[in-house]
Amino acid sequence: MRQRSIRRELQALRLSLGAAATWSWRSDAECRVIEVEASHRDIDWFDSRTLLGRRPWEIRPGMEAPRGVTTALAARAPFFDIRLDVPGAGGEPSRVLSLSGAPVFSGTGRFRGYAGAAHDLTALMAASSHGTVPAGDLAELRRELDSHERQLAERSAELDHTLRELDSFSYSVSHDLRAPLRVVDGFATIVLEDYGDRGKPLDDLGRDHLRRIVAASQRMNSMIDTLLSLSRMTSKELARERVDLTQIARELVDDLRAQDQTRATAFVIAPNLKADGDSTLLRLVLQNLIGNAWKFSARTPQARIEFAARDEGGVLTYYVRDNGAGFDMRFAEKLFGLFQRFHSANEFAGTGVGLATVQKIVRRHGGRIWAEAIPAPNEGHGATFYFTLWE
Repeated sequence: MRQRSIRRELQALRLSLGAAATWSWRSDAECRVIEVEASHRDIDWFDSRTLLGRRPWEIRPGMEAPRGVTTALAARAPFFDIRLDVPGAGGEPSRVLSLSGAPVFSGTGRFRGYAGAAHDLTALMAASSHGTVPAGDLAELRRELDSHERQLAERSAELDHTLRELDSFSYSVSHDLRAPLRVVDGFATIVLEDYGDRGKPLDDLGRDHLRRIVAASQRMNSMIDTLLSLSRMTSKELARERVDLTQIARELVDDLRAQDQTRATAFVIAPNLKADGDSTLLRLVLQNLIGNAWKFSARTPQARIEFAARDEGGVLTYYVRDNGAGFDMRFAEKLFGLFQRFHSANEFAGTGVGLATVQKIVRRHGGRIWAEAIPAPNEGHGATFYFTLWE
């Protein structure tokens, strides 16, 4: 029901975007248009469907991407209101377009492409040059257009993320919850056949079967509780404020040290790291990332955990780094999926939900998260988790 509701909302949003823009578009990871939605208004100079298979700026064959678009694509960042001068064809006059787009990522963090819109500003620019539109009105109109388009692009990307997360959630429910259910079904059948139908008294083997049934049922119940908790935590309304991430990290480190005073782990917490966001949810992000670093470096002599940030093209990227067990980067795409674990429960305890929670929170704060790692016992082993906010 929830998934159908979101799909209807996404369709309504696309119609709204199509009405506001001259046309809207969506591309693949190579930035080739795979969907285009024309405005309900007549466009007599260009058939937007011819963009399919081309780049969104290739209104005429051979057109190059504006510099602002090229820079954004290289960083997989959004771009807004980039001017695109389109030469005339077949006796038609030249056109001036405004091109905007926002990156779209899958539920596992993989870059999927862009979603965006184009506005034909030719008439508006002509009116401005002839002085028929007051400069103040023109500037205000452009600001409103930019704000409206930005909100639509961001909301479109957010809903696309949500749909992919729902697909991932459906898979987890259907696949991961079936594992303990098969245990219950299998051992219950054995008990029924060996002890029920034959009237055999319950012995140690039978009691072991029942213990396995109970354990599997408890595991399934715990997984369901975890899913409900994840849903409640990440769907709450954001209370945006200035958050001292350095202070939160130091408090979490104190808690970890109090749990096990025998460990000699070196913590390096960068000073003055702050961000705008929901304090409760951002604490949960750091709690999971620093907690994971603590857990997976437990067997490392001279363990070291670092929380810091670096500037990457004007975007502040936070990171948590450890020299622990690490993981194989071949499976990195599954890292943020529900109930995904790269180590057995005997090695490291956990539910496999923490990183899925972190990803949902980071995305709600307009950012993204990714990881780099080298598995132990290779030289330089450990993991680094990077995340941004409000890109």
